[in-house]
Amino acid sequence: MAYDKKVLAAARRELERDRAARAGELEARRREIYAREPRVRAIDRELGTTAAAVLRAALESGGDPSAAIEQLRVRNLALQEERAALLQQLGLPADYLTDKPMCAACGDTGYAGSAVCACVRERYARLLKERLSDILPIQDQNFAKFNMAYYSTRPDARLGLSPRENMEYNLDECKAYAARFGKDSPNLLLYGSTGLGKTFLSTCIAEAVSARGFSVAYDTAINIVAAYETIKFGNGDGEAAAERAARYERADLLIIDDMGTEMGTAFTVSALYNLINNRLMAKRPMIVNTNLLPETLGEKYSPAVASRLLGEFMALRFFGDDIRLLKKKM
Repeated sequence: MAYDKKVLAAARRELERDRAARAGELEARRREIYAREPRVRAIDRELGTTAAAVLRAALESGGDPSAAIEQLRVRNLALQEERAALLQQLGLPADYLTDKPMCAACGDTGYAGSAVCACVRERYARLLKERLSDILPIQDQNFAKFNMAYYSTRPDARLGLSPRENMEYNLDECKAYAARFGKDSPNLLLYGSTGLGKTFLSTCIAEAVSARGFSVAYDTAINIVAAYETIKFGNGDGEAAAERAARYERADLLIIDDMGTEMGTAFTVSALYNLINNRLMAKRPMIVNTNLLPETLGEKYSPAVASRLLGEFMALRFFGDDIRLLKKKM
């Protein structure tokens, strides 16, 4: 998994804020209890000097400090028991003033050994999903809300199966893809006419994949080409364009939507070829949505682009009635 550095940094900052907030809450509890029961403050002060007392005992004994250390240990335990009893008399749990980390695995450091802790990865996944929701309607377009009723059960005379049978297959394939997604996942080419659910299913995959902590970059082919044009020709916000391009190139999953609607210039073909080829070389999965049929890809793009789309991607065909028009009629 390739972490998005900005999102990972945001997850760590969130952990720090939560840790600081918990520390503030604990300090407020202490002040409240000290005011209600001053003896608890005295006990905490004495407990806080135990380590120093042990060291002093070891230095002053001149011999075996074991006896002094054991005496201090017994005293320490007695103070803790008295403190617990006082808190319980106030109707509070014995560990009410104990500083306990939110995450036992990392002690709120964010690291379990040298690896990023699961508590940070959970925050990272949530932040990824929140960022994705800014550009995709993942609340409304996810596998749980996919409606098969829009697809006809009438068999297509040319293909020998109905749009619904075809979409049941496509849906199963997309669910399996999202569930098994990882570094070695294949690439998907979703093709067919407009309004058949290609973008919807891509969004479903994006929602499921991001929820597992994988970074997802989504954009239309037009916007992707525009970003690279800005970088090359300097006709816009170059910094923002470079940041977008970095996401296209480094995200765990890249979704290119509406490929084929962009202007067919030499630069467009070159930019898309370089992006697709570089991700293939780096084994970073992609999903490409297009209204073009496989036989027309070579007409729109160079043979090199068409070869990669047809040879390196698993193709899922979409056919049937335009769902947008069906919804409008309803």
